[in-house]
Amino acid sequence: MKINEHDLKKLESYWTDINKLKKDLRYREWELLNPHQEQDTNIGGGKSGKISDTTFQKATALLEDKQYNNLKNIVETIESIYPELDDDQKGIVKMRYWDKEDYWEWDDIAAELYITRYKVLKKRNLIIDKTAEKLGWV
Repeated sequence: MKINEHDLKKLESYWTDINKLKKDLRYREWELLNPHQEQDTNIGGGKSGKISDTTFQKATALLEDKQYNNLKNIVETIESIYPELDDDQKGIVKMRYWDKEDYWEWDDIAAELYITRYKVLKKRNLIIDKTAEKLGWV
């Protein structure tokens, strides 16, 4: 399986931006579960045609929203893959994608992990391939 440069950058951004994606997911869920409601000015009028089962409405809103489901799929994918990674791969993720203090070059990560740059990139590619596979990209 060969991932092109554009897809590689996009998949890496999911790892880099995981905390923002989680926040976006929570906000989107809140938006769907707390929709803006128009003020009812028809006091004493007839019944509305809306279904009164709000639990069903909320569940349906979540199930049918493409943005929510896409965010949820990405977040769940990252959260399910990370625990399965070996120690070197976890180190790569932490240094390259999650360390917001420093920017780690591939050579710096290799030196920190006492492995070659080639091996670091090979391990990164395994992470990205697994991410693409779980997201259904391949």
